[in-house]
Amino acid sequence: MTTLHNHTLYLDQLQDDPHSFWTARIRACRWMIFKTFCLGALAATLGVLGQGWLEQAAPIFPFISQNYGIWQSAYLLSLVVVFLLWAFAMRQKIGLLDNSKRGLNTQRRIDQHNARVEERRRANSARREEVRQDREEHTIYFKASGRSKKFDY
Repeated sequence: MTTLHNHTLYLDQLQDDPHSFWTARIRACRWMIFKTFCLGALAATLGVLGQGWLEQAAPIFPFISQNYGIWQSAYLLSLVVVFLLWAFAMRQKIGLLDNSKRGLNTQRRIDQHNARVEERRRANSARREEVRQDREEHTIYFKASGRSKKFDY
């Protein structure tokens, strides 16, 4: 049975304030990169220590000493697989961080564009209002007499 994650909280946050969404996502990506790096450092340390432990365990356990070359190759292969998984995870996390930074920059450009459009709209509106007021000042309104004449000269 699979469970689906509820992402509506993230989507609501994106609609409410995109800057806080992108900033939180960048912060989370940096934290994930740090954790992944620490796990990789821990795995490398255990990998180095594990090789020594395998050498020390060979005389104690006969099934290791009989096939020490196979055990050493399997251990080295598992280290390579762990390193490749770690490198893939780091690449993925760094890609997510880059994507988040681009998203934040895009949102900033959108906000700047919207601000410029709004400023232009306000300036045009103010200019139209100014022209309307100038016209009202220079326009003379005549009172129409009660009776219209066919030929008003």
